[in-house]
Amino acid sequence: MQFTPQQLTGGPKYHHKTRIGNWSEDLELEEIKLKDYLKKKETGSLIVTAKQRQLESSLKQDELSSSPDGLLHFGMKVMLVNHQSKGALSVNPYDVVTKSHTAYMVTTSPIGSPCLRNVFLIERADDADGFEDDVVHYGQNVRIKLCPFSEITTDAFLHSEMVTGLAAAKFSRHQEVTALTVPNGETLWQALYPDTNSRFEMDGEPVQTGAPLVMRHVQTGSFLASDEIPYHNIFGVEFE
Repeated sequence: MQFTPQQLTGGPKYHHKTRIGNWSEDLELEEIKLKDYLKKKETGSLIVTAKQRQLESSLKQDELSSSPDGLLHFGMKVMLVNHQSKGALSVNPYDVVTKSHTAYMVTTSPIGSPCLRNVFLIERADDADGFEDDVVHYGQNVRIKLCPFSEITTDAFLHSEMVTGLAAAKFSRHQEVTALTVPNGETLWQALYPDTNSRFEMDGEPVQTGAPLVMRHVQTGSFLASDEIPYHNIFGVEFE
């Protein structure tokens, strides 16, 4: 392809309509670009359209469970809000993490309304755990389950593991928290009373809905935490 001196120096002095230089190639290139744009628009593969679909599939509104007796029961839909980052625990179905099984990145998001990516189910880990009712008790092993949506085709469970060279939070290098698609020993958690002076006495007592609590990872003994460390993704700026 031959270029005019104006094109070589970066000056758009002449347009293909003037029939000077490589006007035919310029015209053909513009037609190709237009056809490519129209094709992507028809098939919905434009970047803007694809991102809009991703957001809609993840931010679809969901409902939280009500509790007439004011207690937290297994099977209830809940949100977990971190007091430090002031964000709701959320899963990104487009951020896949390398684990033994498929896993997805977990962050805390300033989006406060319940939606598919931040509403979890409290699941009993062991039916023979010594508690007769279906109420969640302090110190009882539970799993925090996310129902399938968007790219997540199966149930996913809140997961963490010891820090290694291959498993650590991206920025703080603390324990990484993900949503793993297989329930195992690393997906067990306990709700503990936040006041350490009364924690022992409250062990085994029912958990109130909406009450502050701390979540301890059973296998490592670490507490679920989030800090105001920016984590950029398709949902904007969230926190690690």
